[in-house]
Amino acid sequence: MEPPSVTKCSRSDEQLIDQFLTGARDDAADAFEVLVKRHGPMVMGVCRHILYRHQDAEDAVQTTFMTLARKAGAIRDRRVLAHWLYEVAYRTAIRMKASGSRFPALTETADGETSGGEPESAAAWKELGLLLHAEVDRLPKRYRTLVVHSYLKGETNREVARRLNCPVGTIKGRLSRAREILRRRLNCTELDPVHVGDCASQARRR
Repeated sequence: MEPPSVTKCSRSDEQLIDQFLTGARDDAADAFEVLVKRHGPMVMGVCRHILYRHQDAEDAVQTTFMTLARKAGAIRDRRVLAHWLYEVAYRTAIRMKASGSRFPALTETADGETSGGEPESAAAWKELGLLLHAEVDRLPKRYRTLVVHSYLKGETNREVARRLNCPVGTIKGRLSRAREILRRRLNCTELDPVHVGDCASQARRR
C-alpha cells in the first residue's frame, strides 16, 4: 500500500475538492493543503507579476485560496481548477493594485524591489507581466484554459488532453491559435509570447 502522503498527492483536483467538501475535518484539511501546495506556485507567480510588494502578493495568494475554501462547491468544472484559480488570483491582484495606486511611490519602494539598482528595468518587467496577464485574461475561455494549464502550470499537451478528454491534435491547434492571438496583441511590446513559450516548453512537448 502506498503511503498516505503519496496517495493524496496523486489524486486529481476533482477528488481533492470532493474530499475537502465531504470528508471528515482532518481529511478535508489534508485535501486543501495538497491543493495549496499543488497550485500555490502558479498563483503566487500571477500575483507577483502584478503586485510590487512581496507581502501584497502573499496577501493576494491567501485571499485566492480563502475564496477557494468558500466557493469550492460552486466550481462547475473541477478538472480545470488551475484556470479557476488563475482568474481569481488575477482579479484579486488587480483590485489590490488599484487600491494602492494612489500611493505608487510607497508601493514600489516599500520592500526595496524597485528602489536603487535598476528601478526602471524592474518596473518595466512588472508592466510587461501585467500586460501579458491582462491579454491572457482577455482570451476566449477555451484558449485561456489551455494557456494556464500548459504554460503557467507546465502540463504537457497529452496531460491537458487527458484532463479535458480532448484529442492532442485539438490541444496543439488551440494553443497555436492562442499564441498567435497573444503575439498580435503584444507585437508592439518587448514581450514575444511565442518565443518565450517555445523556449520554455520545447523539450517537454516532443
